[in-house]
Amino acid sequence: MEEALGIDVQNPRIMWKINSKSPFKQDECRLLVASSKENVMKGKADIWDSGKIKTEDQLVYYEGNRLKSHTRYWVMVEVISGNKTIKSQPTWFETGKMSLTDWNASWITDDHNSDYEPSPMFRKDFTVNKNIASARYYISGLGYYELFLNGEKIGNNLLDPGFTDYGKRVLYSTYDVTKAIKKGKNAAGIQLGNGWYNEQTPTVWNFHQAPWKDRPRLICELLITYTDGTQEKILSDNSWKTSTGPYLFDNIHVGVTYDARKEQKGWNTAGFNDSAWKNAKLTTSPAPLVEAMKMPAISFSDLVTPVSVTQKNDTTYIVDMGINFAGVCSLKIKGPAGASVKLRHAEMLDKEGNIDQQNINMHLRPRNSREVIQTDIYTLKGQGIEEFFPQFTYHGFRYIEVTLSEPMVIDKNTLTGVVMHSNVDKIGSFECSNELLNKINEICNRSYLSNLFGIPTDCPTREKNGWMADGFMVQEAGMFTYDSRNVYAKWVRDMIDAQEENGNVPGIVPTSWKWDSNWAGPIWDAAIFIVPYTLYQYTGDIETIREIYPTAERYMKYIETREDERGLINHGLNDWLFYKAETPVDFMTTSYVYWNNIVMAKMSELIGRSDQKQKYLDKAAVLKKRINDNFFDTKTVSYSNKTQLAYALPLYFDIVPAEYKDRLAENLREKMKETDGNLDFGFIGSVMVPDALSETGNTDAAFRMATKTTLPSWGYWIKETDATSLYETWDVTRRIGDASLNHPSMGAINAWMYKYLAGINLDPAEPAFKKIIIKPSFVQGLDWVKASHDSQQGVIKSEWKREGNKVTLKVTIPATSTASIILPGETTKEVKGGEHVFTINQ
Repeated sequence: MEEALGIDVQNPRIMWKINSKSPFKQDECRLLVASSKENVMKGKADIWDSGKIKTEDQLVYYEGNRLKSHTRYWVMVEVISGNKTIKSQPTWFETGKMSLTDWNASWITDDHNSDYEPSPMFRKDFTVNKNIASARYYISGLGYYELFLNGEKIGNNLLDPGFTDYGKRVLYSTYDVTKAIKKGKNAAGIQLGNGWYNEQTPTVWNFHQAPWKDRPRLICELLITYTDGTQEKILSDNSWKTSTGPYLFDNIHVGVTYDARKEQKGWNTAGFNDSAWKNAKLTTSPAPLVEAMKMPAISFSDLVTPVSVTQKNDTTYIVDMGINFAGVCSLKIKGPAGASVKLRHAEMLDKEGNIDQQNINMHLRPRNSREVIQTDIYTLKGQGIEEFFPQFTYHGFRYIEVTLSEPMVIDKNTLTGVVMHSNVDKIGSFECSNELLNKINEICNRSYLSNLFGIPTDCPTREKNGWMADGFMVQEAGMFTYDSRNVYAKWVRDMIDAQEENGNVPGIVPTSWKWDSNWAGPIWDAAIFIVPYTLYQYTGDIETIREIYPTAERYMKYIETREDERGLINHGLNDWLFYKAETPVDFMTTSYVYWNNIVMAKMSELIGRSDQKQKYLDKAAVLKKRINDNFFDTKTVSYSNKTQLAYALPLYFDIVPAEYKDRLAENLREKMKETDGNLDFGFIGSVMVPDALSETGNTDAAFRMATKTTLPSWGYWIKETDATSLYETWDVTRRIGDASLNHPSMGAINAWMYKYLAGINLDPAEPAFKKIIIKPSFVQGLDWVKASHDSQQGVIKSEWKREGNKVTLKVTIPATSTASIILPGETTKEVKGGEHVFTINQ
């Protein structure tokens, strides 16, 4: 977070990048933390002076005096290289509520129970009599909230706060509202929505039975600091007034029913007559932890204009947005009071050109005819052109069916698609001479963002669930292109909250606690190891490893109790939605548990628990032997039932004995030839097979597979079905009745493009690209590749171009990094920061 507002961490990590066109070696650093910008610029560290720290790391923990709540701290970094000292520009972070006792406000709600559908509004008038120096608003409203001051919406956040296990942890946000408050009369207004906190429409995942389910509620605190140094707080309490208004129903899966005739004009402005409103009711905190939201909020990133509007009859239209994305439609329409517009969202059309929701409605258990998946209903107030933006929900869609209660004008200006996702910065790019790969890259990115909503999800339509394997399978691909580190860091805490008493973790996080958590099994559980360790590899930050470690320890004890008579793990899902070849569960799950032990050994060492390292390495060795004893055929040099994944997995996890590795890799290549280079695997195989091929020198085979356009392939989706997002299953025409058309899980191919075509790779021994391995593959069929990634050290670029028999590679290495350049037929070259050009004949 840059200029982090409202954090609640006593020892925040301070990170920096060094911008230099030439190599730069940091020998020492010094951190200055001061109470004012003037002090820090003068070198007066009245809060903390770290002194000179001998380190090359560009990450230091604050270790000064205890931080105070509601306080801005100024930071400057000094970096020493030899006799040279360079200084950063000053920046700041500001604390929020450092403990629960810092909250003076109370949680409030209204008199209705959780079954009452209209969502509550709250308001409070207050007067400011002095000149304002600054003002901060601290707020959490469950399930979601919209905050207004003097009639203006505060912030661009949507679906705030982030989804958690509300019985264990609730998030709050901090806003700088200095400019929104004025001297004189003011008013605060808050509209709440149900979200995941009060899921009213049943689904098979049973969030309507979650232990936290309750009537929406909020806590908020406005802290005003005056120019004379005094402070005043406007707190949520039972003096606030509450009512209901136009939000008659809102649901995360169904949508919003909004009656504009019930709007109360000026309800969120000063002087509104709220005599008919009731006083708010004091209530309790849903969770023992109320924590600052430190990840990017969900917001809108783009607007989409329809490519076509087709009239079916006088009152029915089909709108095509041209792409499948996650978000909502903003409506602009004119009509009489009481007329209604129904918007039903879908990913596909039937043969008659009508929307078809059969692939997204199977998990909903509606209580009435109004509860239709992904449906927003707006009733007009009859006052000129009306605009409607449905808060408190989102959909996954390309097509919208517009149904009118009576004829009204519908055209391309009626609906605008609003693209929504966690507001992560784009930090990577990939493009090449193969347009099909560019399109695959594009749809991978779109599906990744469509499923980044405070947690990584499986689809933005029927579930919106945080399936753990779906999340970790595309984590690396996502982090190459987007700065999503804080979303994953938050998700790790959700995993901690979701652990059961026996040590098991569910396949969905957060979970409703009302479904069979054993169903998904160990491959999905592996997220508690893979996600924090991948975060460490890409950022150099071990904090999530520290947090998850006790959870991971308990899980390792639990999973040992699930071993069968062979000492193998034989439950849960395997290669979900494989094409034809199914790889056995016991082989796959035991291999993942083996890898969990390898990761645990690494994490033990990283956090200073080296005493535990050998225990996990020993267990890994035992499992490795069991896997090879039960599944490895030394005569044929093959594993299990000889699927593509069965060959790739032991290479990917380094399970195969060293003396057989080359032969197993060759057998994988031959296995690919049996299908003419076509893939034959599911979710897990989409991660492992391309990487295993490339890691063993067979990127040409992986490239042929990745660029196929026959079933099954990514190219088939694009060429034959006009895909603008990733699908859940390869044979979408066969599984259309239950297949999501915006599913990120097959998106690891994006990371493969960065790592093996562009050649940008981490050195496992040096996290966060401190040491880089540049190893591009100049495969036949590609004329050029360009890729970049803005790492913790700085921007890495790899570009190559083929001209005749000559290939020219240009790389950019961050000033503080070193890189090994590995080119075909050439000796490895070690380079430092800066631009470097290499030419080889091929």
